Formats: sequence, C-alpha cells, structure tokens
Amino acid sequence: MDQQITNRTYIFLFSICSIVYLLGLFIPLMDSGASEYADIAMRIYQHNSFLEIGSDLNKSPLAFWLAGISFKIFGLHDWAYRIPAVLFTALATYSTLGLGRTLYNKEVGKMAALIFVSSQAIISTNHDVKNEVVLTGLIIFGLWQLVKFIKTNQLINVVLGSFAIALGLASGGVIAVIVVVSAIFCHLIYSRNWKVLYNWKWLAGVATFLIALSPLVFYQFIELKLSPNNVENTQPGETKVPSFFYYTLLWTFLPWSLLVYASVFSRIKTIWESKFKPKAGTEFLTLGGILIGILILMACKQAHFLTALFPLFSILLASYLLNLVQTKNGKTLSILEKTQLLIIGILFLLSVFINIWLFPIENSTINAVAIVSLSVLFFIIFRGSKQGYLYRILVPSVFAILAFNFLLNSNFYPHLLKYQAGNEMARIAKENNIPANQTYIYGQPSYSFNFYSKTTIPVVDLEQIKAKNSKNEKFYLYISDQNMEEIKPLKLSIKRKLETPQYSVSTLELNFLNPSTRAKALKKEYLLEIN
Repeated sequence: MDQQITNRTYIFLFSICSIVYLLGLFIPLMDSGASEYADIAMRIYQHNSFLEIGSDLNKSPLAFWLAGISFKIFGLHDWAYRIPAVLFTALATYSTLGLGRTLYNKEVGKMAALIFVSSQAIISTNHDVKNEVVLTGLIIFGLWQLVKFIKTNQLINVVLGSFAIALGLASGGVIAVIVVVSAIFCHLIYSRNWKVLYNWKWLAGVATFLIALSPLVFYQFIELKLSPNNVENTQPGETKVPSFFYYTLLWTFLPWSLLVYASVFSRIKTIWESKFKPKAGTEFLTLGGILIGILILMACKQAHFLTALFPLFSILLASYLLNLVQTKNGKTLSILEKTQLLIIGILFLLSVFINIWLFPIENSTINAVAIVSLSVLFFIIFRGSKQGYLYRILVPSVFAILAFNFLLNSNFYPHLLKYQAGNEMARIAKENNIPANQTYIYGQPSYSFNFYSKTTIPVVDLEQIKAKNSKNEKFYLYISDQNMEEIKPLKLSIKRKLETPQYSVSTLELNFLNPSTRAKALKKEYLLEIN
C-alpha cells in the first residue's frame, strides 16, 4: 500500500493553517456584508437586545447572536466578531474528520479534514465573516452525529445531531435541514437499512429539534409583532445554472477543485456500473448529499452557501484518493499529481503578481517569511519523490494554498482595505479626537464607519443639516465626494476637511488593480467639521 502521510506532517500542516487563520482575525472588516453583520451585532451588544436587531437583513439571527455574545465576552473588536466563525470552522473540521472515519476509516477522516480546512473559501470566510461557516459547522456536525446514531444506536448522538440541525436552521434557513435529511436518505436508500427508522429514539431527536428551535420561533413571533410589515421578501441573488457547479466550485475549493470534479464523476460511474447495488468501500451519502444540495442551492439561487457542502466534497475526495492508492491505480494518481503541480504553479504566479506588482510587500518580516515559504515548498515537492502519492498530491498543495493565503492576509488585504473609506475615516476621526456622538452621515450609511466608530452614526438629510446649521451647532458630517455638490446651497461654514480615498473593495476591477491607473479609479470621502 502507498505510504500514508505521517502524523508529524499533519501536525505541521494544521499548525501552519492555524497561523494563517490567526492572521485573518485582524484584517479590517470588508463592506461586502461582513461589516453590516458586525454593525448589527454591535447594536445587539450595545442595546443588550437579542430580539429586535436581526430583522434589518431579513436573515436568520444566529450569526448576529453569536457575534453579540462574543462582543460581550471579548469586547468590541473585529477579531472578536470573527471568533465564532473560527470556532465553528474548528467544529466543522473535527466533524469532517469524524464523519470520514465513521463512513470509511481514520485515514480518510484525517485527509478530509485537511482538505476541508485548506480550501480557499473556508479560509476566506473566516475573515469575510457572515453566516456560511457557522452553517457549515452545524450541518456537518449534525450529519456526523446522525450517521453515528445509525451505526451505534446511541441516544446522545441523535440528540446532538438534532440539536445541531435546529441551530443550522436558525443560522442559514431550511437548507440545513434539506442537506442533512437528503444525505441521510441517500445513505439509507443505498445501504437498504430502512429498519433503523423504526426506533423510538428518533422521537427524542424530534423533541430535541423542536426544543432547540423554540428560541427562533419565539424570535420570529416577537419580530412579527414589533415589525408586522417587515416580512422577508428578498429576491435571491442571480446564479446562472450552467456555471454554478463548475465555475463557483473552481475557485472556492482551490486547490482541490479539479480533483473534486474527478472524484464526483468517478463515484457516479462506480454507482452506475454497480446498478446501485451496495459495494464494499463505497457509500452514497456524500455524493447524494452533494447532488441534492447543489440542486437545492441552484433552485434557491444561493451560491454563497456552497461551502455547506465542502465537508462532503472533502470526504468524497479523500475516499477517492485512498481508493486509487489501494487499487494501485498509478496512472490516474500520476495525472492527479501533475494536476496539483499545475495548480501550485498558478498559485505561485498569482502570489508574485499580487505581492510584487499589485501591492508590493513593504514589510521585511513578510518578505523573509515569503522566501522561507518558497524554499519549504520546493523542499516538500522534491522530498515527495521519496514519498507516496498521497503525500505528493496533498502535502505540497496544502502548503502552497496556505502560503498563498498567508500573503493575502498579511500583505494584500491590509493594503487593499486602506482604500475602504469607512474604517480608514473612523481611524482618522479617532486620531483627531472627533466625538462620534457629534458625527452624522449624509448619503448611504457606512457600516464599516459605524463599527470602527463603535457606534451607529445617524444618517441625516438636507433639512436636518440645515436645521443644525441654523442653530450654529458644531457637528461633523461624513460625506462622499458625489454628495458634496448637494450641500453647497446650504453654504455651510466648514472649519476643517478630512479626506480619505474610497474604492468598493469587494468589486475589484483592472483600472484599480493596475498601480499606474489606480488613482483614477479612486473616489474620495470626507469628514467635515461644521461651525
């Protein structure tokens, strides 16, 4: 059998992974949704109200509640907002290991956990935090516990699984229930193990589910009474069906995307050729959960929840690789190894492009780490010639994606977010001792400005500005350059004018990325001292 990856190697890679995730805690929050979630959680924390705030986004409230609790424990910091996401990523990683071990063996579990935690979207959603990671952790933990219950008939497993699914419903909506139920259904229909349903302990699971769901039901009832017109009527985001699976997964599951395609189609072929008869070393839970989950996400047009399926992708891929090794399919393994070397090469070129041309590294420590990382990567690749296929496919790929994200978290994002006016203006206001309680916004609210000002800055209209000015009241006005023309007729007495560049960093375009044209792509935002 091909030589397995040693525990020392796993410890090394998970340790590097922890460093990358730790760096992501301290990146400023992006105005791509994360700062809005943090702003709502801040109000929960400051107003001590867990019932009235979450309705602002017509979203399930669990993500806000968790962030609000984190603020109560750690204080109002961007890293505190991200703590729940990190904890649920750890839960998802451990649950992926557990489910892989339950369905297959310990080696599949360890490989699947490593694949999951090193995938690009999971790393990214731990600093651009909304509710995807929380949902992912709850879904895979709930599914693992229910599979363990089916295997061991232990009451604690069905209770924990049902509890997690209920919290998943409070985090991401009905998708949590659909993914878990469809995966379990596929598992039972393939194994023909219907007798497990005739077990009174399922009733304990249903009771646990309903009890755990009761806070959400109570919350929805209170919200309906307080805001009867605030019913959810959001339009789903546009998701083009043909590109959903291929293109979304292609970048979100880097560096494993191409291998995942191969594992999915291989499992479909295996089950088709066996005419859906149970086969040793094969299960339908992961593939069935993935296919039904993708169909549901396409129907709901919620591509951002694709990460909820990543644990299943990871287990399916790990089992595929181990099966290739056990059946000594050297030809396919060699192709996969070369595929991963190609992806590593692309990641290297992207790193050079981003950190030398777009935003050159200015910190000598980061430069030193980058050089050492490159040396270690080459060592791992060349050392792999003496190792087995599993090492050569997995280990260099994991290290490459972690090194890539180390540079993103330590250099790219800190540079990029200097062009996000909200957090930068809050910093400038603090340095100039400008009181937040005398500050107002004209125009669209800035959630990052709110959060880093540690309060909700009121939005005012022209009449309110005029009224304040007529009283000769001293106040500060946060305004964009587009709106400056609108206040000119008021003939305000502007004593001081602070400014910072502004760019919508969640929608990167070539004219901004190109250093020679970047200045032309920038807008400006101002903080005006009036009277």
